[in-house]
Amino acid sequence: MQKKILMLLVLLIVVTFIGLNSELFTMIWNSDLESVIAILTENLLLTFVVTFVLMIIQNSFTVIPLILLLTINVTIFGFAFGYLWSWLTSVVASGTIFYAARHWFQSLILRKMGTDSQDSVKDHGFMYVFTGRIFPFIPTSLINLAAGVSSVTFKDFLMATALGNLIYFFFLSLIPYGILSVEMNQYTLIVLGFLLLTFFLIYKRFKKKKNLSLFKKNR
Repeated sequence: MQKKILMLLVLLIVVTFIGLNSELFTMIWNSDLESVIAILTENLLLTFVVTFVLMIIQNSFTVIPLILLLTINVTIFGFAFGYLWSWLTSVVASGTIFYAARHWFQSLILRKMGTDSQDSVKDHGFMYVFTGRIFPFIPTSLINLAAGVSSVTFKDFLMATALGNLIYFFFLSLIPYGILSVEMNQYTLIVLGFLLLTFFLIYKRFKKKKNLSLFKKNR
């Protein structure tokens, strides 16, 4: 009961904040980046709060393009800090939605979510989340919710999200500088694929050694 009250309180605070800054959020919804950046540049505290709230929304419903959030952060804070701030808020936001799905809305989500998504997370766990972060063919919100109601541990989810977003966000952060286009070229995808394959092989080797060590210990 206390968890539900806390969740309602958080939602109320977020909704109230959006209501008080409705004009700004309308500009963001309309992708009026020039006006949004002009307003946020004058108030860095507001920028931190707004971009964090936007990342929470993006990880809950995926209705705001991720590239829009990174463009705002990188333009205002510069490449390095904008990239890191985007990455940090994405990890915190994903973890929050994961926790909410697991502890507050699990029964509701299980009824609404297809069995295919649930089975994929259950069978592949860490790699499902990690792959979904690097190759965003699956909406961010769906990954968070599916992982939240699955058997994936919070630690594995958070690590897969942190590593995946660290790689993917770096490439997205290059787009506002014109180094990459929105339509990622084949070379970018090759690099991403190579990184994914390398990490997958390292992960499988680590997993094999861990299982072997547990087997010897239990003998």
